[in-house]
Amino acid sequence: MAEKITWTAGRRKLKDLKPWERNPRQITKEQARRLAESFDEFGQVETIAISPTDDVYNGHQRLAVLLEKHGGDYEIEVRVSSRPLTEKEREKLTVYLHKGAAGEWNFDALANGFEVDELIEWGFKAYELGIAGAVDDPNAEWEGMPEMGMQNKAYRTLTVHFRTEEEVRQFSNMLNINITEKTKYCWFSNSENES
Repeated sequence: MAEKITWTAGRRKLKDLKPWERNPRQITKEQARRLAESFDEFGQVETIAISPTDDVYNGHQRLAVLLEKHGGDYEIEVRVSSRPLTEKEREKLTVYLHKGAAGEWNFDALANGFEVDELIEWGFKAYELGIAGAVDDPNAEWEGMPEMGMQNKAYRTLTVHFRTEEEVRQFSNMLNINITEKTKYCWFSNSENES
């Protein structure tokens, strides 16, 4: 049985923190903008969780936004684990923090205690709040995307990661494929017959 993990407060420069290459979390430009605004208004409310050797366990999006805003020499508060997590512990912690134990919105409390316009300004979509005739369509992101039925025709699927928007543009141009912010996957084929 692994040694119990405890956490202590610490401080680190942003440039010393090492992001997890396999981090399954992501952030849109709009979410990053709102996160940056929250830092401006409220400061650093949530800390970044790291290993004793500065590997980031939780807080990758905060790290990216803070790096963009302040640069690598900026110092922040962190929570440091008493021992390094195994890869499986790291995976489990990520899911627990963001899905398994994160809680859910009480929409009755939101509807009765918050202003709808403010909720939308702060990040909710109108359809999430059950607003009749909401312009935001949760399925709109799939418009123009390849049909899901094509998946069973794939010989091979490859996940590609990019560090910058410029790399996305270069990749898109290289393959002559239109990649937008909403693109989740695409097909590349030189076949004459796609059926």
